[in-house]
Amino acid sequence: MKENRSRISWTALASLYQFAVIVIANIAVAGGLGYLLFRFAGMEKLWISLFLLFGAFSGIYNGVRYLLKEAERYDRNKDNDDEDIDNTRSSGNG
Repeated sequence: MKENRSRISWTALASLYQFAVIVIANIAVAGGLGYLLFRFAGMEKLWISLFLLFGAFSGIYNGVRYLLKEAERYDRNKDNDDEDIDNTRSSGNG
């Protein structure tokens, strides 16, 4: 049982790490695009701020979608594990 808790903790940490990577990557890409527009297209510095804000919203949105998908996968796996436990108990009694 303790081994199962340890696995859950590592899975949760991995999901949290992936969420952080998704958010930071979105902010970096959008900020880079804003900087390129400012630098090479001669646009105002306001575009950097707008693209950073857009990257933050996009990153949070994609990160939450990822976490919801992981939670659904965890629930599905937990239900399958519970069914396996129920099947082994009922077959031993029959």
